[in-house]
Amino acid sequence: MEILGLKTNLLNQNDYTNNQLTPDFIGSLITYPINYTHPKCLPCDGYVLKIADYEPLYSVIGTQFNDGTEAEDEFRIPDYNISKRFLQPGSSAGTKIAAGLPDHTHTVVALYWDSSGIIEEGRGNPDYGHQKTLTTSKASANNSIYGNSTTVQPPSQLVHICIRYK
Repeated sequence: MEILGLKTNLLNQNDYTNNQLTPDFIGSLITYPINYTHPKCLPCDGYVLKIADYEPLYSVIGTQFNDGTEAEDEFRIPDYNISKRFLQPGSSAGTKIAAGLPDHTHTVVALYWDSSGIIEEGRGNPDYGHQKTLTTSKASANNSIYGNSTTVQPPSQLVHICIRYK
């Protein structure tokens, strides 16, 4: 199906008018619902590859996924299947985001009456009684995962992710 009568240049899905960098989809991710790797792909298991052996893939991803242990003539592919990171769209592709939960503060409050000298913790109407803060604590003080993120892990399903190299 051809699109006719456009007032702007025809764009591909990456907002580029001409995809010269990856004309054969080299560097694109392929996702399978089973443990399968297409013959033109490598599993995203963090392999270290020789640049000379995979020049077309290297020209697309470069050293974006290197961790510093690679030789000068090597580069690393993503390790999505090993690290099990969620893939999230964004303008800074390749950036790793730490796992975590939003931080929050817990406050335990007791209600009591003091007009008759009787203190009844945990009962009463706050309009007639007084509040006494017994304790306050931040979740991050008890576990470092709190405060590392502004999101919470959603339900998910694992897939097998591959990167096209030819």
